[in-house]
Amino acid sequence: MRSLKRAVTLFSVVLMAFSQGISAFGASAFYREPASKKGLLCQTEAMLSDCIELGTDQVIFNVPMSAALNEGTLRAYDSFINNLDANGVSITVVLLNDRQSIRPELIYGDQNAACNYFMFNVFTDEGKAAVTELVGSLASRWQNKVSNWIIGNEIQDQIWNYIGPMDIESYCRKYAEVFRTCYDLIKSHNSLAEVYIPFDYGWRNEENGSTKYSGRNCLDLFSRIFKEGGDIDWGVAWHAYPDPLTSPVFWDDGLATDSPDSYIVNLKNLHILTDYMQRAEMLSPSGEVRNIILSEQGFTSSVNGVTDENLQAAAYAYGYFIAENNPYIKAFMLNRQVDAKTEVLQGHSFGIWNTDMNAAENEKAVSKKYLWQVFKDIDTDNNSYIKELVRNYTGASF
Repeated sequence: MRSLKRAVTLFSVVLMAFSQGISAFGASAFYREPASKKGLLCQTEAMLSDCIELGTDQVIFNVPMSAALNEGTLRAYDSFINNLDANGVSITVVLLNDRQSIRPELIYGDQNAACNYFMFNVFTDEGKAAVTELVGSLASRWQNKVSNWIIGNEIQDQIWNYIGPMDIESYCRKYAEVFRTCYDLIKSHNSLAEVYIPFDYGWRNEENGSTKYSGRNCLDLFSRIFKEGGDIDWGVAWHAYPDPLTSPVFWDDGLATDSPDSYIVNLKNLHILTDYMQRAEMLSPSGEVRNIILSEQGFTSSVNGVTDENLQAAAYAYGYFIAENNPYIKAFMLNRQVDAKTEVLQGHSFGIWNTDMNAAENEKAVSKKYLWQVFKDIDTDNNSYIKELVRNYTGASF
């Protein structure tokens, strides 16, 4: 039944296209509706069989521009995507503008800035041509395989989307120009693709008016700015991590309050985001609540050096059930399949698998955690023990 639910027939695709007023002439019209909201960050084909065994309905993976500029790496991505597609998995790609020297015009301004990623450069002729060429080629290459695209990462904090200090409105106008460029390129190759703006969990936090901004204020500005240029169907990709990341427990997070002025919005108070997106000024061009996915959240299995795999599994399950019961959430993506050594050293043991801390690779799966079985069973009829686990740790019933 799961495989049947995964497939989107040609007839349903045509109906979706007509319902959205989209002509598929000259472009693909592809979207794979996943069987559940259960998703996972999977970066390598070596772990693909594990994804399938887990019954993963949605896979998200990162495509940095340094990799997209390497044809050998692209062919490896092709193989990975083809295998995911053949197994009926809905695919989400995150486009990241990392530091590289092959096409420096992709980066605007200070290329030596202390940041992880840069905003895509569509502000010079050379930059816009490079973005058009590269993003367009990826959209064309995967037009019948990739359903969702995310442009950048955690855009309220410039350490993840650097362009240089500026006020929030100037910054949002810059990103909106980038997003519309990528959106148009992606939609020109696949009219049914969904395209998302990524946010961390900051709702009103860490605003400095220069390089860090309020998520709620950014949403307000994007709603207004996109309408000025002819509104488009942008979606929200939210990262609903616990606070702090070094603890999997989110249900006691003091900064996540039941108020529209909450400092953060995570799984404890997720309705703050979805309530806000139901406001008339936030609706899509068709008058619907915009697409919302939880594209990245993780729950550590190690707290202050002490391993507690049951607590990790309970936190994941509680978060999943919250998302599953919110009708406005389309996906719940777990970060990550395998612990990353660099993250483990920071107290972020988010994986379903333990990693080999002595290996040369940053991720090398060596043993399953309890979360592996919980992840596998959570969207099946064999999940009563998981609901009991959640009740024991949180008192919540589903």
